Amino acid sequence: MSIDKNSTISESRFSSEDFRIQLTDPMLYDRLHTLSAEYSVSVEMLVNVAVKRLVEDVDFVRSLRTGKIKGA
Repeated sequence: MSIDKNSTISESRFSSEDFRIQLTDPMLYDRLHTLSAEYSVSVEMLVNVAVKRLVEDVDFVRSLRTGKIKGA
């Protein structure tokens, strides 16, 4: 994953396609780098975890809406 000065994240390690996310919030860009340094993990890992969490949350909400999850 590479990050240029335009706050663009590019990830192509897990697939053959080039995928870019442009961060439009400079504070988010700074926060990612701060967390990366604070916890000694790559920005790529933080972004992957965040996207995975978002997708799982969307799937969970969809399951709630369709009644697939009992007791909720």
